[in-house]
Amino acid sequence: MTAAQIGDNSKAEKERRVLFGYYHRKDRDIAARMKALAEEKKANRQNAKASGFPAQKLDHYLKAFEAEDQQKPVERLKSDRENLAWLGLIPDDPRGDLLADRATDEQMVQAKGFHAGLTGLDRVSGYDAGSASDKLWLESFDAGRKEYETEVPDLLKRIEAQASKEESPSDGDPFPDQDTMH
Repeated sequence: MTAAQIGDNSKAEKERRVLFGYYHRKDRDIAARMKALAEEKKANRQNAKASGFPAQKLDHYLKAFEAEDQQKPVERLKSDRENLAWLGLIPDDPRGDLLADRATDEQMVQAKGFHAGLTGLDRVSGYDAGSASDKLWLESFDAGRKEYETEVPDLLKRIEAQASKEESPSDGDPFPDQDTMH
């Protein structure tokens, strides 16, 4: 029996090999995009850190934002606060009400709308169209979007200016404090 040649394979084997090649290409392309996105995320995290926002804060915010059950982040906060109180790092609340100074429903609607506008989400409140909550959410959304659109360009310019200042080459004199010798 002789060794099988590539051209000697059955039609089914050829199709299997080609199909594998198809899936491998897709998998490889996805892996490359994931690597590029990971690098983009890493750069974003470094820039955020330079602006005073640690990665943990971004992770926590995103996790709370994406939570299917919005009560879970609240329960987690309650547990974290309880742990800190038990450790003596923060005062224990004798009332046991984590959210004693809870925001009103109106304040929550405003906060959600503002956040949606600030972070570029869709302009859909989720409240009944035309209701007071819908109108308040949309007004808050617009305020958040306006703040982003007016503030971000200036913030980015300042960040870029600061970065270019830190990276700017010297004025050509590598030893500015030394006298020149003749």
